[in-house]
Order: sequence, then C-alpha cells, then structure tokens
Amino acid sequence: MILNGLKKIVEDNRESADFGFLRNLLKENLQYYVLDFLFSSVWGEKLLFKGGTCLRVCFDLPRLSEDLDFDVKDFENMNIETFSKDIENYFQKNMQFKKINTKIAGNGHQIFLKFPILSDLGLVKNIKSETNLLLLRIDLSPVLFKNYKEELSVKTSSEFNFILKRYSLPDLFGCKITAILKRTFKKGKKVNFKGRDYFDLIWFLEKNIKPNFEIIKELTGIKNKKKILIELDKKVDSVKEKYLLEDLRPLFRDQKWVLNFSNNFKKIYESEKSKLRIKNE
Repeated sequence: MILNGLKKIVEDNRESADFGFLRNLLKENLQYYVLDFLFSSVWGEKLLFKGGTCLRVCFDLPRLSEDLDFDVKDFENMNIETFSKDIENYFQKNMQFKKINTKIAGNGHQIFLKFPILSDLGLVKNIKSETNLLLLRIDLSPVLFKNYKEELSVKTSSEFNFILKRYSLPDLFGCKITAILKRTFKKGKKVNFKGRDYFDLIWFLEKNIKPNFEIIKELTGIKNKKKILIELDKKVDSVKEKYLLEDLRPLFRDQKWVLNFSNNFKKIYESEKSKLRIKNE
C-alpha cells in the first residue's frame, strides 16, 4: 500500500520535478502516515505540532517541508525509545511495511526514520555509489515558553482521518521569528541558516498574522518589541540570495519562481514589514 503510493508519486512527477523536490514529495507522503499514527495514539496527548510542516499540513503553506517538529509536554518523562519503537511497529505491523528502521539521535531529541526504498522507486542508478535511504527526521523539544495557545486541526482524506494539536498561528509566527533571530550561517561548517525561514516570514506577513511577541521575548531574552524588529531587519539585511536560493530549491517545483523570489526577497520584505509595526511603543 505505502510503496505503491510512493511509486505513483514518482510516476506522476518524474518528468516535471528534479530529484530534490521529488524526494521531499515522497517524504511528505510518509509524514502523513506518521501524523496519523501519532495523533491517533496515546502519544498525541503530549505533542504540539509546529514548524514548516505544521504550516503546510494545517494552513496550506505553498512549500514542501522536510521534517516533523513537535514540542512535547512533560518531555523529561517521555520514553524516547518506546516512542521510536512504536512508530517502527506501526509501519511494520499495522501497515505491513517492513522496510523501515529508526535511529535515536541528538541526545534523545531526534528520531531518524530510515526507509531503504529509493532503488525500489527507480531513483537509484548505482546502488553501490548512491544512497538507497529516504530519511525522515522527527525533532522533539520540551515546551520552552508559557504564553501560548493550543489549537486543534482536523485532517480528513480517503487515507487519513485524525485531529492534531498545534500552536496557534501567532505562536507559530513567534517561533519562526525566534528561529530567524537565533540561527547563524557559518560557511564551511554545519549550516544553521535556513532560507525557508525567510519564505515563511513573508508568508506570515502576507497573511496579516501578528506574531506572539511574548514567545519571542521568552526565547531570545530581548524584552523590547522595537528591538526585536531592529534585530529582524538586521537578519534580513544579511541574507545572501545565493544561500536563500540554495535552501529553497528542493521545496518548490517551479525553479524559475524560486530564483525570482530569492532575487526580490528583500524588496518584498520592505513592502510588508510595516505590518509588524508596533503602535505606542
């Protein structure tokens, strides 16, 4: 069932999508299986969905997203080994999909779901020199702030029916601005910069979402809203189009559009940022 669905995705998109985008389309399909399991299980009571995948699943963010991000209530008492094994058992036993194994990493804050299936999908030409793995990462964190609103989203389709718990849009925007302020780019080292954050920033602004500034204050230590916006302007000003383009390419089908967005990102931000203006402060 799962493999046939993935093969159909490859068949429908092989001619119109490059490998990076196609791989993320496959990940997106698998993400729904994970979400369906988690929020139909006892684990769902502890999880708050967040990040780019949350925006795409719940609010139709027009880009793909690679990972699943959750904050976990009572994180210190969560058994990460059991959590990981339950996901593996769901695929192997419930879905009869044997080609999966899991790995816990990041001091218990990450789980990698490993699907050795790219050759089965005709996406590996030389199994000796190319990876056969499709990796799906789950990031887990404790809830680090107090001022948030928990909301529900209903997802129904011919394959999946579940109700998930997530942060509100203002909370998600606050988390996004926090991510932008805290990320750095170190050339030659592990990249902490993510161009997708800046696409999401524009998306929030165009939707007229007001960020939860209390979350930003708690997570960054910046107590003044005006100072937060000054620091955000600095981050935007430091963005290099080259790296923005590089990160966004695998998340969109239309590569010409990605180039156009990357070249015009700062102009778009300048035209939209007044929506963040704080009155009387």
